[in-house]
Amino acid sequence: MVDQHKHAFAALRATQEKPYHFVDSGLPNVYLIGVDYRVCKECGAQSADIPAIKSLMTVIGREIVSKEAPLTGEEIRFLRKRLGKSAADFGRIIGPTQEQVSRWENNHNPPSESADKLIRVFYCHLSGDAILRQKINRHIEEWLSTLPGEERIDSFRAKLHKREWTAETVAST
Repeated sequence: MVDQHKHAFAALRATQEKPYHFVDSGLPNVYLIGVDYRVCKECGAQSADIPAIKSLMTVIGREIVSKEAPLTGEEIRFLRKRLGKSAADFGRIIGPTQEQVSRWENNHNPPSESADKLIRVFYCHLSGDAILRQKINRHIEEWLSTLPGEERIDSFRAKLHKREWTAETVAST
């Protein structure tokens, strides 16, 4: 039986004041500005038109690796998946077992400071992100000495302007 009911949607544009919560990134704290999205007037379901998705995911990865706060489990999973690695392959390359990678990703046992740095360096060199690689290589000793810091990151904001994405971390206040 086909449902003949048609839902009514409100068309909106994400702004600085009301950003779009981008849950499809796999991260709980990514918000987009400048994208068009729809909200079902009945059930509240949302969907967005996200141009240049590959570019967006690249700038999110760049922000995660560059932030001074320790990596969260969700961020480690995001980076691993962006590299196209299974937990077992990721563990073989970084050093721990697949089970330890799972514990990191589920926030049961965060990586040590040295493992956190290794994950970032590994991502920098295998991601294919030339901008990130250039940024990090230029000041690698200084960059590594600041990781992971004490700052807590609440969210990431990505802004679309003329089909180009920029991203920034939003720290706790």
